[in-house]
Amino acid sequence: MDVGVVGAGVSGLYTALILQRQGHNVTVFEANSRIGGRIYTHRFKPLNKGEDVYFEAGAMRLPRSRLHDRVFRFIDYLNANGRSEDKVELIPYIIEHENNGAYVYGHKGDVAGSEHAGLLDLPSPFKGKSARSLLGEAVIPWLRLLEQDFDKGFEKVMEYDMMSFRSYLHLVLKWPHEVIEFVELMSSQTNQYDLSFVEIIMQNMDFGVKHWATVRNGMSRFTQAAANLVGLENIHLNAPVDRLIPSPTDGRVTIHTRGPTPHTSTFDKVVLAIPPAAVQGIRERPTWSFMKEQAIRSAHFEPLYKLGLHFRTRFWEHIPSPSFGGQSTTDLRFRWIVYPSNDLGSDTSGVLLLYCWMNDAYRIQSMQPEQRVRLALHDLQRFFKDTGVDIYNQYVSAFDVCWSTEYVTGDAMFLPGQFSRFHRIAAQPEGNIHFAGEHLSRHHTWIVGALDSAFKTAREVSGDERLLALGEEELGRSSRATEPPRPEFIRAQL
Repeated sequence: MDVGVVGAGVSGLYTALILQRQGHNVTVFEANSRIGGRIYTHRFKPLNKGEDVYFEAGAMRLPRSRLHDRVFRFIDYLNANGRSEDKVELIPYIIEHENNGAYVYGHKGDVAGSEHAGLLDLPSPFKGKSARSLLGEAVIPWLRLLEQDFDKGFEKVMEYDMMSFRSYLHLVLKWPHEVIEFVELMSSQTNQYDLSFVEIIMQNMDFGVKHWATVRNGMSRFTQAAANLVGLENIHLNAPVDRLIPSPTDGRVTIHTRGPTPHTSTFDKVVLAIPPAAVQGIRERPTWSFMKEQAIRSAHFEPLYKLGLHFRTRFWEHIPSPSFGGQSTTDLRFRWIVYPSNDLGSDTSGVLLLYCWMNDAYRIQSMQPEQRVRLALHDLQRFFKDTGVDIYNQYVSAFDVCWSTEYVTGDAMFLPGQFSRFHRIAAQPEGNIHFAGEHLSRHHTWIVGALDSAFKTAREVSGDERLLALGEEELGRSSRATEPPRPEFIRAQL
């Protein structure tokens, strides 16, 4: 069978590899000039000989949770079947360090402490509690349901799908608005609690693990290894799909691409492993059912903004209260400061990541790039004012990504009711056209969501429900990510 896969992100690459393993001929079309989708490692020009200075402009970490085991099995598969030079090596990702701290209303303190609640004059029943403990009170009962039996627990969570998380906190738990705003500020992003109750519970479940991993030398090694195994000769870059035409006689699907080297190819089946915005970007395609088109039009993707700042030294590791990995939350414009987990303690230049999404990202992405950098340096100087560090003297260069302006857009984060309305219909195949991507899974935003969806789609395309996922060929094999989600590890949803 000849299969065309649109999209060379992790979902498209995973689909391609499974189908190739089954003996099918697969061709991948990617609109961008690079492979990887939202997995994107950016490298800065090194200041010193031998240093590798990079940051993750996209996906940056892997929770060592049983729920994410498919990712680690995939890495095993790549390492077992790929070239030795493509080996994907994992290193610890530090999700939290004791010195990270929080910066709110000009005050630095412990992100898990209660002093910020006192600063903001919250009502007395809440004043002595940290945002983390309050969030735990709201979500831990739900996380325990999911931990005990994910499928049954998810059904229970879905009973509140028509509610936003904010409405749940206010109407069900009777939290005052200022308490909700405080917890959202310290634990999430501006207006994120207006998303579906289901989304916020799922996000907290994914962050309910203690141990994390990332890829040595950058996450892009992951998708590059997958692409090399697919075969670069089978992947066309700079090839956005312009027309998608099913035959009225035999149902085969013809893909027309534009770009430097246009392609026209006909396939037995096609997989669209791209987000809804990219599907809408196909100039000519079939019109599907009303609810399918509504799902494509309406599924909510949150904007994401990431800014990497290259500095002469890793000064944050040399101040009186140094941070070796982890992240700090702030009420400044860029909200989160992420400290690198690679090359800890090294005598090299380094990169800080500034990260925000939702309303904070909307406002920042409307600015000119030079203004974004200027404001970022200003806010960082405020954050590090008590350390004596001169941020401007340390600064070398910057690189940022506004994901809403990219082909792959942001990540799926549904509004109230969208799981109920769109989850099933959005993933449903249309003739010989199939769909894959993290937005079609229950694990939105995560690599495992992309893989779960791709695996389901590969089974559909092949017509073989006995098909095993990559790295799962040996039934009964022990898990690579053995830690179950633990509600007690509730932390900020970075």
